[in-house]
Amino acid sequence: MAAAALSATRSARQVVLPLWGVSIGLDAQTIAVVVGVSGALDFALFYASGQVMDRFGRLWAALPAMLIMGAGFIALASTHDLPEAAMWYALFAAALGVGNGMSSGILMTLGADLAPQADPAAFLGSWRTLTDAGGAAAPLMVSALTAVWSLSLATGAVGAFALLGAVGFLRWIPRFVPHERQNSPPR
Repeated sequence: MAAAALSATRSARQVVLPLWGVSIGLDAQTIAVVVGVSGALDFALFYASGQVMDRFGRLWAALPAMLIMGAGFIALASTHDLPEAAMWYALFAAALGVGNGMSSGILMTLGADLAPQADPAAFLGSWRTLTDAGGAAAPLMVSALTAVWSLSLATGAVGAFALLGAVGFLRWIPRFVPHERQNSPPR
């Protein structure tokens, strides 16, 4: 479920950022630049994320990413009516891009780490279904909460969900993958 929370948080970022920009009155060009910079930061961290996962472990990629994205969404939710809302929007969009980039590749890597060596297909199919379900559910959750309450509440809820996912990763990511598993050829 922590992996589904990460997928949901990533997906919500793509929905919330444009909606937030419209909500605070920015024009389409400004929103595009902010979302583009966020995406560029995300892209710039692909390689670094892999290095962190390989050198320090999967937790050191997943946990900081979820904490940054969770805190970024919660902080963004509190800036809607501030006089400097556009500046805060750009700052937290950048933070969300950094958080997302830090977790690049973690879902597939964790799935491969956790899959049973004898028959990985069924596990990986279930893993992918759960993570994709998280990504598909997030826009629906954001839309429903925005329709019933507000975009600020929906954004804060995404942040809270991300922090719960961080707790899940902290609890369930394996701290150790046996050495023979890391270097053994697939069967």
